[in-house]
Amino acid sequence: MPEIRSTTTIAASPETVFDFIDHWPNAMRYLKRMVRWEPVDPQDTGVGSIFHVGVQAGPTRLNGRLKVTEHERPKKIAFRSLDGPRVDGSWTLTPAGSGTQLVLSSFYEPLGGLVGRLVSSFIRQNAQNDLNSSLRELKRLIEGGL
Repeated sequence: MPEIRSTTTIAASPETVFDFIDHWPNAMRYLKRMVRWEPVDPQDTGVGSIFHVGVQAGPTRLNGRLKVTEHERPKKIAFRSLDGPRVDGSWTLTPAGSGTQLVLSSFYEPLGGLVGRLVSSFIRQNAQNDLNSSLRELKRLIEGGL
């Protein structure tokens, strides 16, 4: 599976960064092309929780569900897709001086067929830029006072 990864350092504690990421309504504030990020059960966002997600990939909207596979405050949140395109991803946080180094990783498995080739082409062309843009926006939001 191809991997894309982006890293930034945020001038805030790992706890502050983790809590911002973990507060699910924030996802659409910083994740580029994300048009839906909603928990099945808003009271349960830890390991095993499921989120309905939607990503606008050019003219195509990709809908699916993600399951949280790791949730360790303030170090890591990881997820895996349950349907739609196969995606495994994580936010990994480590202390960096008085701030936090944040790595956002995503592994994806392209779909087959014509639609799969079109989506894979879009991902190859845009995913790294989107991840970088997402982390720049996350950094801006947190360092700007949320």
